[in-house]
Order: sequence, then C-alpha cells, then structure tokens
Amino acid sequence: MSIASDNNLLWVPPDIGDLLTVSVNGQADDSTAQGMLVINGAASQWLAGTIDDYTYFELLDHYGIDPLRFVGEVEEHMALLMR
Repeated sequence: MSIASDNNLLWVPPDIGDLLTVSVNGQADDSTAQGMLVINGAASQWLAGTIDDYTYFELLDHYGIDPLRFVGEVEEHMALLMR
C-alpha cells in the first residue's frame, strides 16, 4: 500500500513538505537520527529549489531510501488530491 491509498483515505498535511518527511523510532542510534535530520532538511531545500533533483535523490539513496519509489508515492498522493 502507498501513502496515497491506505484505507482509501486522503491525508492532507498542513505543509505539503510534510509528505517528504521521514522519522525514526525512539530506539534509533545517533547516526540514524542525524540522517533523519539531513533528509528532512534536504526535502525542504529541494522543495524550495535550493538543491537540484540529482542531489536530493542521491542523498535519499545514500541513506537507504529508494528515491524514485519515495518521491513517486508523494506524486501519486498529490495526483489523487488534484482529481
């Protein structure tokens, strides 16, 4: 299931950038938590146009997130919102 179709409900965050936010659980080590901060900061920069697609996607990949799948789910969610 993707974030866009879970339970046939659409979730609209207060800030569209929240769709690109990642989180870690409370048991995560310091390096994992730091990675979360880096990824979330990069998402804001990417949406603002201060970093390019290549840089953002490389960063996601570096931290073990499939960039095409991750961003694709956000795009799918946005397409459903616009229908």
